[in-house]
Amino acid sequence: MEKNLTLKMGNCNHRRYVPDLIDLVRSGAVVPSEILTQSEPITSVIEAYKAFDKRRPGWIKVKLEPSASEELAA
Repeated sequence: MEKNLTLKMGNCNHRRYVPDLIDLVRSGAVVPSEILTQSEPITSVIEAYKAFDKRRPGWIKVKLEPSASEELAA
């Protein structure tokens, strides 16, 4: 308190950037799957979250894969 600090924050303008990002993905200039470091089944989401939360090496971006039986049940 009383340190004369100013904090500013806000959301990015998604509506402005999303169409350009979609065009980049469609053209192949950007491949979103390249940033994925792990792929785990949705059934092990708790373990995957714990590994990600503990910042284990290699756990940067995780893709959770639904199983075929879960897709049919939905």
